[in-house]
Amino acid sequence: MTIVVTDFIKAPIERVWTIVADFGGLKCWHPEVIRCETVGDGVGALRTVHFHDWWATERVERLDGLEHVIKYTVVECSRAANIGVKGCITLTPLSATSTRIDWVAGLDLYSEHAADVNMALKAYYPTRIGHLKAALGLLG
Repeated sequence: MTIVVTDFIKAPIERVWTIVADFGGLKCWHPEVIRCETVGDGVGALRTVHFHDWWATERVERLDGLEHVIKYTVVECSRAANIGVKGCITLTPLSATSTRIDWVAGLDLYSEHAADVNMALKAYYPTRIGHLKAALGLLG
C-alpha cells in the first residue's frame, strides 16, 4: 500500500466508525454507488460495489471495532488494473468531538499498474472523505 490520505472529522469516533464499519452500507456515504451487494459478515465478507460504468468486489481482511480499523482487498474488478488494491481506514480519536482518518491504499509497487492506480487513488480518497463528512452532516 503506497498512498496515504489523512483528514480530520469534527465528530466523535464512534459516530464516524458506525458509518465506516458498515461494509454493506457504502451507498449511504458514497453518492456514486448505484448498488452495493454483500455476502457474509465480518472478516472474509465480500461486497460488490456497482458504479455507473464499472464494478469492484472487495473482501474484508480486518474489522476491528476496538482499534477502529477496517482493511480490505479488491479481489475482482471490471477495471482489471484495480485487482489487488489493498486499503486500510484507521480512525483515531483526537478529542471527544474530533476524529482523525487515515486512508492508506494502493497496489504494491511490483504491479505494472501501481503508479497510475495509486495516483488515481490519491486524488479519489479526499473526495470520498468529503462524502463521509457530508453523510455525518458536516461541511468540512
